[in-house]
Amino acid sequence: MSDQEISIERRIELLRSFEAFRSLDESALRELAVKLTEKRTRPQEPVFRKGDVGREFYIIAEGEVRVHDGNHVITRLQEGEVFGEYALIDLNKRSASVTTEKPCLLLVLNSNGLMPFMMDHPGLLVGILMTQVRRMREMNELEDKLSKSYLKISKQKQEIEAQHNAIKEQKKLLEEQNAQLVELNENKKKLVSILIHGLKNPLTSAMMMSDLMAQLKAGDNELAQYNQILKQSLLRMDEVFNSIIAGNQKEEPT
Repeated sequence: MSDQEISIERRIELLRSFEAFRSLDESALRELAVKLTEKRTRPQEPVFRKGDVGREFYIIAEGEVRVHDGNHVITRLQEGEVFGEYALIDLNKRSASVTTEKPCLLLVLNSNGLMPFMMDHPGLLVGILMTQVRRMREMNELEDKLSKSYLKISKQKQEIEAQHNAIKEQKKLLEEQNAQLVELNENKKKLVSILIHGLKNPLTSAMMMSDLMAQLKAGDNELAQYNQILKQSLLRMDEVFNSIIAGNQKEEPT
């Protein structure tokens, strides 16, 4: 592998992919392009980890990386995109980890080599700061949208919970009403059973007396006719009672 796989012209093109460098003229970009070093990586190779002190800025010339916090992937970056730009003006610890997804060829700019360059090109520092300010505003806007979304979702959750509680109350009320109906039906069946059986006994006795009177008064035609009418009436009443008893028994669970 040669010391430089990427031409100066390609480096200049990649430098322009970062907004803060676009204000530089051709000669300044060429001077900066010379300061870039190349780094080849394997797949799943850490470029840096969260908590590392940041000193390098990276441009992806080939491949793909993921920016992540543990197992949570924040974003994925491909050819022409940059990462680690905070290191150009701030040597604080990295806020996330970066790991390669595929074999990568990275262009690396060390912040130590950038400081003298910015002394000769102060507009670059302004460009970097403006880029960071814009990104902070975008983050604030995103945070505001997320906050509004959270409030909306919380309100929807409360409404759903209220509906759920209302449904539970309605279900409870229906269960109570159903239990009352079952109890009323049981009481009705008991009452009908008591009434029917209470009437069946005297009815049976009346039918037996009618049969006895028919035998004792066999020669009295007029009394026999009355007795026959009474017997038929008693038989019809018995049929009605038997029908009610049968219907009441069908309603009982098997």
